Amino acid sequence: MDGFTRFLEEKFLPIAATLSQNRYLMSIRDGLVLSLPLMIVGSMMIVVAELPVDAYQNFMLNIFGENWKWWNWPVIFASTMGIVALIAVIGVSYALAKSHDKTPLPASAMALSGYFIILHQLPDGGYGTTYFAARGLFTAMIVAVVTAEIYNFVINKKLVITLPEQVPPAISAQFTALVPAAFTTLLWVVVRFIFMQTSYLTFNDFIFTVLQTPLLAVGTGAVGTFVAVFLNSAFWFVGIHGAQIVGSVMNPIWQAATQANLVAYQAGTDLPYIVTAEFISNLIYLGGSGATLSLAFIMSFLAKSKQIQYIGRLSIAPGIFNINETVTFGLPIIMNPMMLIPFF
Repeated sequence: MDGFTRFLEEKFLPIAATLSQNRYLMSIRDGLVLSLPLMIVGSMMIVVAELPVDAYQNFMLNIFGENWKWWNWPVIFASTMGIVALIAVIGVSYALAKSHDKTPLPASAMALSGYFIILHQLPDGGYGTTYFAARGLFTAMIVAVVTAEIYNFVINKKLVITLPEQVPPAISAQFTALVPAAFTTLLWVVVRFIFMQTSYLTFNDFIFTVLQTPLLAVGTGAVGTFVAVFLNSAFWFVGIHGAQIVGSVMNPIWQAATQANLVAYQAGTDLPYIVTAEFISNLIYLGGSGATLSLAFIMSFLAKSKQIQYIGRLSIAPGIFNINETVTFGLPIIMNPMMLIPFF
């Protein structure tokens, strides 16, 4: 056990520390969090409309009539969970530009513009909403990262329009963003033109087919899920926030799976994925990483140590919401070989 612990400290910990400080992973994590309030509201409204209790459905039908769900899928779902890709392109570009110590709002505006440039347009000039939701999530992240990096690069090279100091900062920042905006707009127009010449027709279809679909297959499969959960526990064991590192990679995959299931449910077809963000939160991470909710109860009522009993009682309430730092740090689980196997 000492040899394994030493291996984790010498080999695994440096890798974990590097990943925990990766600018791009952290920006993706912080950017995707922006969609969380709307996703929660959208999910709650779906439960209100689709609660599978006949008595409830009949009651609502009698009170509000046959079309009482008019507000659910076409309105609330489309305006919350149906725009996660748009929120992601704004949030990720904002977070990445901010990490470079640049004014973040212009980067978000450029990234959103770039995303619309590469979207497929309908014959009437409008946009289909297919890639507003999770189907466009990976494309949105790519557009956000590339746009924010170009924005940062151009400003660092001082290829910008500089106004006198007397000009208000809010105005000056927009002129600073003028040249980067020209570069990013031109880039995404070129990307759109290139893919129009291919069988994919759009950059979105290319990314969805070549990248997102295979990643969904791997990330929602038994092996991919096992590896993700194992790495999450391994990171925590050496004192690194595993949920942040693994989540920054896997959450887009699991959220996309959730969205695909919702679309399939709305269409009345079989749900394509078992492993989704909700599956992970409610079944795999019950009580937090390592599924420590039951451990908190055991500590509270069966532990001989008064200190551990107290830690357990403190951990039950947050554990219900999958927050378990009091257990991992208080027991502790971190660097505790005796807790290694049950935690994994």
